[in-house]
Amino acid sequence: MADEERLLRRIIHSMTWIVLVYYLIPDPLFGQPKRLLLIIVVGFVLSFEAFRLYFGFNVYGMRHYEKRQIAAYAWAAMAAGITLLFFPMHLAVVCLVGMGVVDPVIGEIHHHIPRLYPYVPLAIWFLLSVILLNLLTDFTMFMVFFMSLVGAVVAVIAEYPSIMIDDDFLMVVAPLFVLRGIELILI
Repeated sequence: MADEERLLRRIIHSMTWIVLVYYLIPDPLFGQPKRLLLIIVVGFVLSFEAFRLYFGFNVYGMRHYEKRQIAAYAWAAMAAGITLLFFPMHLAVVCLVGMGVVDPVIGEIHHHIPRLYPYVPLAIWFLLSVILLNLLTDFTMFMVFFMSLVGAVVAVIAEYPSIMIDDDFLMVVAPLFVLRGIELILI
């Protein structure tokens, strides 16, 4: 992949947080629940992906192996849809911002300074989570640190290359489910 394509992928990943604008949309929107808008947007992305797979073309910035499988943007759209529809806002913010920041960092670390992996990504996800959970919840500091540590470990492990399910999906959904489980059990 050319450097400009790699850079484009990193920029797009780092903009993942934009989907959080969902929380600013009034509900209802034009007389319809805002969830319907989200479902329509995700449906459009997945329909485009089905069209792309059927006709076998690539979109600029895609990896070569994505030509015959579901592309990262479709996986990310599914993850965002699941996250925004079914999980509390504080976890959605942590997991979406975490993926948006840490996934490109991991890519650049692998490319330039592999010895920093997984330490820097773990630290970044952990610190982002501590800050966001402190801002968005009234959890105790112990709970914030515990959830942030577990979330960081799960997110970085989920990024590990997978053949069937893209890391853009797993880096959001895996920590999301684990953190929600912790919440339901301990809080």
